[in-house]
Amino acid sequence: MYFDTLNSEKQVSYLIKPIIEVLQEAGGQLERSEIRDRISEKDEHIAEFEQKVYTSSKSGNQYKRFDFKFNFALKELNYVGFLMYEKYKPLVTLTEKVLL
Repeated sequence: MYFDTLNSEKQVSYLIKPIIEVLQEAGGQLERSEIRDRISEKDEHIAEFEQKVYTSSKSGNQYKRFDFKFNFALKELNYVGFLMYEKYKPLVTLTEKVLL
């Protein structure tokens, strides 16, 4: 799997450009689930990473690393002012910085 060859920072960085692209294509606003679906459709590496389920060695619980990386990419884009969202709300909106 391609994403397993990347370190954590590069995994997040890989997701940033497609997130911005799908938001721009949609007119600047989408729900998180729509962003996830659209970036998975655009890139087979992302689609494969999004589907892979891991099991915690400590708790035995299953999780997707993609969820953590995707949310961190959104946080980074929010931090630099490229998008806005409210915590625990699904709607993500590009800011004027990116729309210009």
